[in-house]
Amino acid sequence: MPLATLKFAPGIVKDDTSYSSEGRWIDSDKIRFWNGKPEKLKGWQKAFTSQFSGTCRGLLQWRDNSENALIAVGTHTHLYVVKGGLFYDVTPVEDSGNLSNAFTVTSGSAVVTVTDSAHGMVDGNRIVLGAASFNGISWSANTEFVVTVTTSNEYTFTAAQNASSSGSSVGGTVAYQYLLNPGSTSSVFEFGWGVGTWDTPRANNEGWNVPEDSGGIEVDARTWQFDTFGEDLVASVKGKPLILWDASAGVANRATFLDDTTTGDSGAPNTTSGVIVSTPDRHLVALGADDPLTVSFASQETTNTWTAAITNTAGSQTLTGGSRIVGARRTRGQILIWTDTTLHSMTFRGPPYTFGFRELATGCGLSGPLAAVEVGGITYWMGINQFFAFDGSVRPLIGPVNNFVFEDFNDVQNEKVVAGLDKEHNEVFWFYPSSGSSENNRYCKFNYRENVWDVGTMDRSAWSDAQVFDSNIGAETNGYLYFHERGEDEDGAAMHSFIVSADMDIGDGNEVMFVDRALPDLTVAGNSQITFKARKDALSTFTEKGPFTVSSSTSKINPRVRGRQMAIKVETNEVGASWRLGHTRVDMKPDGER
Repeated sequence: MPLATLKFAPGIVKDDTSYSSEGRWIDSDKIRFWNGKPEKLKGWQKAFTSQFSGTCRGLLQWRDNSENALIAVGTHTHLYVVKGGLFYDVTPVEDSGNLSNAFTVTSGSAVVTVTDSAHGMVDGNRIVLGAASFNGISWSANTEFVVTVTTSNEYTFTAAQNASSSGSSVGGTVAYQYLLNPGSTSSVFEFGWGVGTWDTPRANNEGWNVPEDSGGIEVDARTWQFDTFGEDLVASVKGKPLILWDASAGVANRATFLDDTTTGDSGAPNTTSGVIVSTPDRHLVALGADDPLTVSFASQETTNTWTAAITNTAGSQTLTGGSRIVGARRTRGQILIWTDTTLHSMTFRGPPYTFGFRELATGCGLSGPLAAVEVGGITYWMGINQFFAFDGSVRPLIGPVNNFVFEDFNDVQNEKVVAGLDKEHNEVFWFYPSSGSSENNRYCKFNYRENVWDVGTMDRSAWSDAQVFDSNIGAETNGYLYFHERGEDEDGAAMHSFIVSADMDIGDGNEVMFVDRALPDLTVAGNSQITFKARKDALSTFTEKGPFTVSSSTSKINPRVRGRQMAIKVETNEVGASWRLGHTRVDMKPDGER
């Protein structure tokens, strides 16, 4: 018989049976489709040798006015600015002042107990203290400690030396700075009577015998939203005021809160859930401003004028629909603002109202604050149990992987979903946690030029597409940033990449066929493997032949496989290997039952 060509349509189909998906691919990991053909993803390499502390859930690249390349890195414990490959801690100060004879120590112990009424801290909080020396314990100015909270009025930390004598109410006057409280690494539910330990604050500083503050209960994993106001960085974490880092002051200076005290404006929001800058009019916009559904904006070209007056362009608007604002993205001529159930448009109009707001659609809320991207005037996002796009109107993205993604999805951790853009390859990633994972361990990917989907596994908690740097940057939960599309490997380790076809009839599927020879159409660096699987009907067990190693010198392989249906798998799992698959041809002939 003449050689038969194995042709497959591009894209992965996960939401149908293998046999009904004939002519398609049904499983994959770390591949992409380029001009209709599958190939292995490029690899990634560490961007910097230094690690960051905490779990990163926010990245932004930009340049200051001196053309320095900068990266903002927000973790659940720190805010960093990366400059020249070094991580600089610019976490804002939440409270500062002087402690007066607030220390208690025990002879032979390095544990220092500090008394500070209503200190507002949680376990893991970082403090910076001025110089002190007492009872054999000492430290220099600007020494950082990590605290353990014992009560709402006391906490402890460990000094570098043991005390030479016991003492209470000692230490004299010591300056302190309490840095931004650490957020939660995962979303948790902390509602209900009896939750928590008596007289011990939870991670949000509330609990038994600890009064609830005006910010409410933070149950979501801490994520960061970033933007730039000129060369300066503006940031937001849920339940806190907006944060500003002044690039002209340099990396030796910490970011500051833009609250009613620092701005001198009582209209400045003291709690927010997000931030975005309106362009080209340059209004700083706070989302969830002192109310989960309120949008507030400072007067044009300012960060400290928030109270509306006839002499400025400040103002606010409360949205309807949903229970809270989740996130926002700029697109052509407007800002898109999502609640948990609706999508709204914010458009600059000028005085006297400054901005106009309108609801665009319902039932299309955003799954998490980092779950949307915009490219070429089209915005793509992951909602609740659905993907969407906005190109002037909202439309669902109906793909053949929807059920696969959302039926094995950890809904409690949906705040962690990260949308990542790879403009070079026309792809949008969504990194998400599967039902058995508390961190992002999977991705689904949409090629918006070829209108195809694929799926795979990868640990990425934040993403920034190539802008200032020539590579996309991804954050992993191991504390490193990675440049993507670099080399062929996972930071020097072999990358396991594969694609699996659906069952296809051998011949017309009416009789058992024998496949004796295959001519692989592969562009290969290193070695790849092809496995052939065959069975006599859709419910019988596969017989596998292979894997057969294919290199650039391989002209043919002899699978010698029998059946009515056949599937193939192409993969690599060695350092430096890559592959791209074309149209493999097979030699087959009728064969009797055995």
